[in-house]
Amino acid sequence: MKKLFTYRGKRLHLSSRNLMRNWGLGLSVPFFLGLVVYHYFVTYPFFTSHHNLTEWTIYVQPALITLLFISLSVVFSWFVVKSSRLRDGFFMRRYKMQMLAIYMFSTNMVNKKVIKTEKGSKEKLTFPKSYYRHKNDIDTFTFQTGTQFHNQVIGIGKVLGEMYIADLVNIKWEMGFISYDFLTDTIGKRLNFDQVEINSGKISLMKGVEWDFEGLPHMIITGGTGGGKTYFIYSLIRVFAQIGRVRIADPKMADLSAFAEFSAFKGLVFDKKDDIINLFEEMVTLMDKRYLYMRQQPNYTIGKNYRFYGMKPEFIILDELAAYVTTLKDYKEQDLFWDAVRLLVLKARQAGLFLIFATQRPDTSTLPGSLRDNMLCKVSTGVLTDQGYDMTFPNSKNKTFINKEELKGRGYIDVGTGVPIEFYSPFVPEDFDFIDYFKNMPAMPFTDVSTIEITSEAKEVLEEVYNSVEEGEAFFLESQKAKVRQEELVKKENNEKQLLSKAGISYKEAMKKD
Repeated sequence: MKKLFTYRGKRLHLSSRNLMRNWGLGLSVPFFLGLVVYHYFVTYPFFTSHHNLTEWTIYVQPALITLLFISLSVVFSWFVVKSSRLRDGFFMRRYKMQMLAIYMFSTNMVNKKVIKTEKGSKEKLTFPKSYYRHKNDIDTFTFQTGTQFHNQVIGIGKVLGEMYIADLVNIKWEMGFISYDFLTDTIGKRLNFDQVEINSGKISLMKGVEWDFEGLPHMIITGGTGGGKTYFIYSLIRVFAQIGRVRIADPKMADLSAFAEFSAFKGLVFDKKDDIINLFEEMVTLMDKRYLYMRQQPNYTIGKNYRFYGMKPEFIILDELAAYVTTLKDYKEQDLFWDAVRLLVLKARQAGLFLIFATQRPDTSTLPGSLRDNMLCKVSTGVLTDQGYDMTFPNSKNKTFINKEELKGRGYIDVGTGVPIEFYSPFVPEDFDFIDYFKNMPAMPFTDVSTIEITSEAKEVLEEVYNSVEEGEAFFLESQKAKVRQEELVKKENNEKQLLSKAGISYKEAMKKD
């Protein structure tokens, strides 16, 4: 744990450029020493033995060697500092400390003490106890509480997130101190297209970022044209198709409609308005049959999901939701579509049916708020307006979202816990051929329940099943959110314990040190 430098007020005007310049001079020392050695052992003996110092040519070599050493020192210093900052290394950490020092000084978060001297008196400025630590891509800033700066330090988290363009992932209170954990180097966690994997109902979307689609089901993807939304959907299709069946609805007949030509997706791609309505109604029927199938198994156990019975999942991807909703002109069409969606969103999780909706406009006219809140995984790609972020992540009003237009596939993700973090969708190489990949993809596995009949007796069984599902679903989802949050907390605490064991000190002992 590093304590912030205690600057005197007169030194706080140093900018990051001056800070890097000072370190650059330090990195140049070996080159200057080499230059001294060269001139002492080569240049000096030559001039002491050469008496005609009026010849200008004798100065060319020493001058060129001097310029060469100076140039090398500048290039070397610049390269070391630049690469360190890009890797979030030593110099980036120093820069972050400098930024915080300047912020604290400019907001008057300094202790002032008047010291008497022989010439009169002078004011000494020091910072309150403030600590910084970087470990496993987590920046931790710790501040002392219970001082005259108490109100400032307990509200500084949002400011730090904006300063460092980082995601606040945890706030920890201890007696006398408050700590803020920020996730950094998010782009370094980006996966390649072929690295996205599914294991036990969880899909890895970045290093250390998993979506538990069985526990926190259904996804809404928002983003404008050119933001990387389509490539992200391709990544999902690729990995979902390995474990289950994927149906695709593309009402604008754009990129995803081309999947109809691939053998693995024959009969599973829809682009007409009525066909899409029929698709969702058929999914409700499929859900009924899958619940009946599970109920008929000899090992039927209340509360167990589809995977317990060896069933394959089913995924429904609807692209351009906003465009499709505008085509539903009369109330009958709207009711048929939304009633089917509502049933699937609220009841399909245990049966293994999962929805992924993509849209450019995530407002309530596109997706009713009650349904949006139950599509627990929320992803944005590309550039969104402030209103767009508010609609995508409605429970994160205090979160600062920042657009980076130059980075395709970059956005934010909330895997269902209510905490959105910076996100980079899987990287797709420029030379990757999607058509060739999906054209040669084998048939998708699925569980055949076509022989299940929905009789009057079966409907009574379904009513009993759905009553049980409705009673337990809300409790289950809340417990899953708490479980995922707890898992993240355990990961952070384990990282801290590893750091402490290496350092041979405790966190509390570090806090007590001045």
